[in-house]
Amino acid sequence: MTIDTEREITPEDDSWRFHERPADPFWNESGLFGFMIPERKIDGYFYIWHRPNMNLTSAGVALWDDKGMESHDCLYSEWFHFNPMSADTDMFDFKLTNGMSCRVIEPLRQYRLGYTSETYSLDLLWTGAYPPPNLHYSGEHGFDIYGGVHYEQLGSVTGSITLHGETISVDCHHFRDHSRGLRPGPAHNLPGGGFDFAWASEETSFAVTSARPDPKAPVTARSIDRISYGHMTKDGLMAQVVDGTREVLERESDGRPRRVVLHLIDEHGREMHAQSQVVNCLKWHSIWHMQWCLAYWEVDCESGWGENQDWFDIDVIRAHQRRAMGAGQP
Repeated sequence: MTIDTEREITPEDDSWRFHERPADPFWNESGLFGFMIPERKIDGYFYIWHRPNMNLTSAGVALWDDKGMESHDCLYSEWFHFNPMSADTDMFDFKLTNGMSCRVIEPLRQYRLGYTSETYSLDLLWTGAYPPPNLHYSGEHGFDIYGGVHYEQLGSVTGSITLHGETISVDCHHFRDHSRGLRPGPAHNLPGGGFDFAWASEETSFAVTSARPDPKAPVTARSIDRISYGHMTKDGLMAQVVDGTREVLERESDGRPRRVVLHLIDEHGREMHAQSQVVNCLKWHSIWHMQWCLAYWEVDCESGWGENQDWFDIDVIRAHQRRAMGAGQP
């Protein structure tokens, strides 16, 4: 696998037609778009995993508030693993059999997202706030599972969703990413940690990923996670985050985070301090077990909305939650 972490991200990166790939069936082209309706305590995702060498797309959407925490009791969740690719399918240009669609309006900047089902639909315009930086992540913390190229971007999201006949306006800032490279599986003994982002203003924002020092540390260990990579905007200047820490100050009995604190240092030596209060949670299992949370953030002297994604290796969180239920090991 070629690790390509130094060059500038270009519009061609939003397509797979400009890049050679091996014949390996586990070649992955994945992308995530998020949105939120914070006044309703709602968070949502639009997530695609293309496997072009398999000629299929695994993809889905979800919507959750502060009530349900599982795919079967949240506001809405649908995932279909076997959407066949049409001849003109591309990374962010597609229509899937499960009702999802995406169209690139301007590469690296603007996308039209759609989804239709009997009970839930969405029509969203996702617009990047700045060109996405190439993230200088490394494989030493296990994040090589993202592949040879991975970039992230914050942006604005406008439009509407309709759920059980109620149309709700969307006007927020949120996150998107794109990963390209080999992604075999299943993965085990992953480090855990988190992904956290916040948008307070055009002057102040961040999106960072952290790793837990001990992959098998129990949920109750109060680990100090190290920042692995990311970017932040301070006083209107965006820069790579090169160091810092993440700590979950409080957890629910099942391991969900309540409060998270970050200390970030960028490539210019500038510091940023942020603390979140979790508002909701979706328990979502994929590469990691992810506790996917909408969060209200205080960032330096500003405030805004974002997320806490809190990750554990599945064996760690399973053992903790079974103990919490008094069920013991399987």
